[in-house]
Amino acid sequence: MDRDIFSWRKAFTAAMAATVLLIGIPAVTVSAAGVDDYPYRGTANKLDPWGFYTGYCTSFAAFRLSQEGVVFHGASLKGPNGKTAFFGNGGTWDAAAAAIGYVVDTRPTVGSVAVWHGGEDGAWSGGHVAYVMAVDRAGNATVEEYNWSNYLRYGQRTTQAHRYIHFVGASVIPVSHPGPAPAQPAGHPYRTTDFVRERSGPGTGFRSLGVLPAGQRIMIVCQVRSGSVIRGTGIWDRLSDGSYVTDYYTTTPAFNTFSPGLSRC
Repeated sequence: MDRDIFSWRKAFTAAMAATVLLIGIPAVTVSAAGVDDYPYRGTANKLDPWGFYTGYCTSFAAFRLSQEGVVFHGASLKGPNGKTAFFGNGGTWDAAAAAIGYVVDTRPTVGSVAVWHGGEDGAWSGGHVAYVMAVDRAGNATVEEYNWSNYLRYGQRTTQAHRYIHFVGASVIPVSHPGPAPAQPAGHPYRTTDFVRERSGPGTGFRSLGVLPAGQRIMIVCQVRSGSVIRGTGIWDRLSDGSYVTDYYTTTPAFNTFSPGLSRC
């Protein structure tokens, strides 16, 4: 069977999965960009390891930030200026973050946290926070969150918040190295079929490195089977820059098995 047929099968499977979700929860806008890997989904009002209550926006944001190496302790965080602040309801996060040295502005970047104060755009009185997973050219942020339109549940939407906290660098700063840069593996050319998150290793538990847009040309060096299964496949692809993406959202010809011509990592 040729590559186009296999790619069609992946796209069809994704569309059917999204349809099933929409039938059950008509208020949810489903996108393939993020995965609900929140470890406390289905659990509400329990204290999480970061000091927030499970099922709420602050707990989910703290979980995402922990994957980036920003770890809360007792809902408190020590900032770049050496000071420590308590982070309570979502609407207080921007003031707390600014007080300990984090940049807070109106420009969304991947990995930043969007903040709404109480009453803004329909936010409840305590405010709301969401994790920015993608930004388009018009400056709209695609966010993933808990407890917005889906009570104590996961959701995604494209929006423009009033402010963003940059806990993680807005972009990767190039580092100069003496001498010629080491040659990158050539790999095999494919494309992404939807937004897909790059990670530092083959699984959702690894640190997020950013999000690739749909149709992005990628060079796959090798494949590995992981215990982190995305929409039925445990195959992850290592790209030429050393990052990993789930194989599900690529044009490789196989599903849940290694593709011909690609070596194993």
